[in-house]
Formats: sequence, C-alpha cells, structure tokens
Amino acid sequence: MAERWLSETRSSYDADAAGYAGRVRGLLAGRPYLRASLTLFAELVQETGGGSVADVGCGPGYVTGFLHEAGLDVFGIDLSPEMIAIARHDYPDLRFDVGTMTDLDLADESIVGIVAFWSVIHVPDHAVPGVF
Repeated sequence: MAERWLSETRSSYDADAAGYAGRVRGLLAGRPYLRASLTLFAELVQETGGGSVADVGCGPGYVTGFLHEAGLDVFGIDLSPEMIAIARHDYPDLRFDVGTMTDLDLADESIVGIVAFWSVIHVPDHAVPGVF
C-alpha cells in the first residue's frame, strides 16, 4: 500500500472498528430506501443469471450479510483487518478478506457484480479512475 490515503484510512478504521460496527449494526432495518436499493441490486444479479458478488469496503459485513440473505453468492473485502475480524465474527458462514479496492486480487470475469456501499468516499479524486 504505497498510497498514504490507504494507510490512513486503514488506520482510522482499525482504531474505531468496534465503535463503527456498533453504530452501523441494525442500520438497514431503519432505512427502507437502502434496503430497497440493495434488494434491487440482488434481483438484477439474479435475473441476469447470478454469480459471485464482491462487497468492496464491506466494513463489519452488514451489507454482505443482507445480500447473502437476499440470495446472492457474496463475499466481503475491506482494507481494515479489524473490520474483517468483526465481519468474520458476526457472519461466520460468509467469506471476508483483507484487501483494497485499488488492487483487487480477483481473476477477470470471476464476479458478476460489485457493491461499494459508502466506501468510495474515501478515495481521493486523483485515484477514482484507477479504482473504477
């Protein structure tokens, strides 16, 4: 991770992983518009034949868990090892890997969709084209 912003983002989420997880736990229950957008995404994936989906910047895994319950083959990737530890604890039957959206270790055409729910906000403007 040569980019300073990646290191700073990882450090800040590692430092407050438990606090962040506590703040977002149950978040989707009170936000019908967020659930609707994720449900629509899941339906579109299923209607086009399904396949594996990556939740990039998954944090403590609550979106990954929601998409799994919606019937998707989904796994999470996050920059923060502490967030991944929480996700693995809270969703032990799902796959979670430490990684970065700037250098995904995924084979071409190995996934049919990506969700980056509130994670791209951390990418500085100069790095956005490379991430996308």
